[in-house]
Parts: sequence; C-alpha cells; structure tokens
Amino acid sequence: MNCCKTNNEKINNNIWQEILSLDAKFNFKRITQNSQLRTLYLRRRTQIMRENSMKCKDEDTLQKRRDYLNLRTQILEQKFGQSFENSSLNSYSLQNRSRANNKASSVDSISLNLDMKDNFSRKLNNFTNMSNILNPKISNLNLSRESLHSNQRSVNSKQNYDELFCAQVNHVFNNHTGSVTGVKFANNDRSLLASCSFDGTLAICQVIPTPATMIYKLEGHKAPIMDMQWSTTNDLIVTASLDATARVWQVTKGKCMRILRDTVNSEIFCCCFLPINENMIFTGNSKGLIQVYNLSTGIIASKNCLQKVNGKVQAMCFDSTGSNLWVGDNNGAVHLFQFNIYNLKLNKTKKIISNNGYSITSLSFKHLNSKESALLVNSMPNFLLLYKLINSDIQSIRLRKRILIKQNELMIKSTFCPVINKKQQNSSLVCTGSEDNCVYIYDMDFDEDPLIVKLEKHEYPVIDVGLNYDLSLLASGDNNGTVIIWKMNNQT
Repeated sequence: MNCCKTNNEKINNNIWQEILSLDAKFNFKRITQNSQLRTLYLRRRTQIMRENSMKCKDEDTLQKRRDYLNLRTQILEQKFGQSFENSSLNSYSLQNRSRANNKASSVDSISLNLDMKDNFSRKLNNFTNMSNILNPKISNLNLSRESLHSNQRSVNSKQNYDELFCAQVNHVFNNHTGSVTGVKFANNDRSLLASCSFDGTLAICQVIPTPATMIYKLEGHKAPIMDMQWSTTNDLIVTASLDATARVWQVTKGKCMRILRDTVNSEIFCCCFLPINENMIFTGNSKGLIQVYNLSTGIIASKNCLQKVNGKVQAMCFDSTGSNLWVGDNNGAVHLFQFNIYNLKLNKTKKIISNNGYSITSLSFKHLNSKESALLVNSMPNFLLLYKLINSDIQSIRLRKRILIKQNELMIKSTFCPVINKKQQNSSLVCTGSEDNCVYIYDMDFDEDPLIVKLEKHEYPVIDVGLNYDLSLLASGDNNGTVIIWKMNNQT
C-alpha cells in the first residue's frame, strides 16, 4: 500500500513538473511584450503546482491530469506551431515509465533518472526569466550547480550577445541646447526617461508608446546640471548643479519641490538618494565635501554625516543596502564610506587609487550574485575599470578588468546592463559612452575581445548612456545636446 502511494506521489510530481515545463516552453510566445508578466505568470503556476501536488493523488485524479497535460500540449502546439524534441510530452506515458526498465523506454520517455534531470535542465536553460523556476525549494529535480554553470557558459556566447544587443535608432530627441550630462530610465519602467544638460534644464520624456514625446522641460538651475538620479519609487528626481544647489523635482507635477543649498556655496557635481530612505539625499561638491540632506527640512541631516576628500567629488553611488557609499574624485581616487542610518554617521573606510592624478568621472555598483559584487569606474585618461568584491568584504576588492576607451577631456559615464534572464545573472555586461562618438557594450568577464557591440550614429562625443529594466531600449546623450533612443533586440 505504501509502495503504491509512493509511486503515485512520484507520478503526480512528475506530471506537475511536465505541466510547468510546458508553460515555460510557450511562455515567451504567449506573452511577448512584458517580461515581468511572464515571470509573474510562472511564479503563480509554480505556486499552484506546489499546492495541488500535495492533494488528490488517487489514480482517477492522476488520469485527469494526464489528459489535461496532453490536451494543453496539443492546443499550444497547434496555436504556436512549435513541437518538442524526441522527448515529446505527447508521447509521455506514465504506464511505460513505471513498467519499463530497459534503456529504450527510458530514452523515449521523460524518466525519473539522471537523464531526465539533464534533459529538463537543458530545456529550462532555453526559457526566458526562469530564475524563480530553478529554485531548489520548488523543483524536485535537484539539479546540480555544476551542470547549470556548464549550461550557462555554453549559452553565454558572442553569437547570443550579438542578437541581444543588435540595435536600431528608434527616436532622436533634441531637447537641450547644451551638452547632455546624464540620461536615465526610471526604475523598473520601460518608458519614462529623464535627461539633464549643461544648459541647466531637466527633460522628462515618455518613449513608449510611439511616437516618443517630451512631457516636461524643467527649468530653475542657474548653471549647468552635472548629475541626476531617480528616486526608488520614481516620484522624484534629484539634480546637482554648478550653481551650488541640488533640486528635487516632482515627476508627476513637473515642478521643483525643494532646493538644497550647498553649505559652503560650492559647485555640486554629483548627487544620489539613499536607496532605503528617499528622505536622505547625498551630494558631492568641488571642495571635496560630502553632505547629507534631509529632504523634509531641506537642511543638513546631521554634523556626523559630513565628510571630506582631497579633490572635487565628481561621482558617487550606493550599493543596494544603502550602507556603502562609493565616491570618486578628480585626483583619480575612489573612496568608500559607510553610512549608519540610525545615528546618521558617515565613516570613511578605504581609499582605492584607480589612476593617480586623473579624474574619476563615473561610478556604478552592482551585486552580481549572493557572494560577488562589482564596481564600474570611468577614469581619465581612457580607462574603463571593473573591480570585484567577494562577500562584500572591502579587503577583497581587486581590479578584474581594464579596457581602453577614448576619454581625455569629458565627463564620460557608464552603467551596468540590466539582467533580463538567467544567462546574464552573474555576468558583468556594461555600457559606456566615448569621445569617439560611439556607444560601447562590453562583457567584462571575457578575457579576450570583450567588445559585444559598437553603436555609431552620434556626431559628437557620447557623454552618458542608460538602459531600461528589460533591455528593450537604450538611451545615449551626446556633447551636442542630442539624445538617441535605440531599440534593442532582446527577444532571446
């Protein structure tokens, strides 16, 4: 009796795994426009699988689920015209699986042995946005990390990247009369884009649906805007200007809600929100002073959070925890500060000399996985640098990659590319502007020839680049005030 019950449980689990595999196989065909919706759909199906797999394991229910699987397979294949390989779900036979012990039957069916695991792993690696499905708590297949790593390395080829980053011009904005100093898409939003300029204006645009349009052109700064950042909720944008102020703008109303004045009346080069508390805004000025403002009051949050470096603070960024602030200056140094939100204290912990005597113009930080993080640095002259850390241990930071780009005079910026599928989860894909009028995308993990794609449409040096969360669009701004929207081929 117990043996029969155990066998039914195995059969039941395998039916649900096949249903899940079928949904994942056709998920991209069924939901083509919204990657988040695809992920949510598969999450919900997984939840249903877990709940129902514990119920109704009698033979009648199992037969109904077999019939459902076969019928769903036929409908999806008929609608989308895609058939499976030799291990077709149409030929799926639980009776054969339970009876057959010879090699021929195990090849023709999806069995419970290691061959089935390898086959299932191979299929899953072809699906889009499957990171949640491969959670070992959900899957009963117990796929080894070694096999997944091997599969990921095989698919992360230059050919796949060439298809992913194949781009064409989708729209051109000429909203600014001065050099574009920053372009950024809103967080987890495909369509909202902001750009700031040397002409002192901030433009907020909607690029989807077409035609792309400018929603607001915000004025108020009396000097060039050097930096900007969206808040986590996309309600606010903070801008840093050489007029010795940072301004906070309400996106929905298109107006300035707060002016933050530099305490020593010095030019402000960079700014950012505290990721875990948007009421805290950090700025860096030309005298090397790092200041923390309370958005509600518009004044310095605390005397404990004032710090100074030697040189102009030209770039800053936080990690996702909001505890580590990376700061770059015009002397070629990168500093790390730790911020304690409870006592509002900012402490300097480490100084990294990336290129002594030359400017740091851009910093970006990314958690690659649970153990590894990366810091991307633009440094004059002509360097794009990637540092890596293990387990957030500052002592473990090492220079992983140095790439030559053309940057001798301008504040060129770069960014990490968003992760849109399992294949890119641990990769160091980056995008940067250049003084040779081109946009470059690199895989910093490639030891030889890391260049993935070079985009050539600008007539002036490209200052900043930005990508939306699903990698469907790329924006690049140049030294003449032009912003180009590139449509990416991310249908992989």
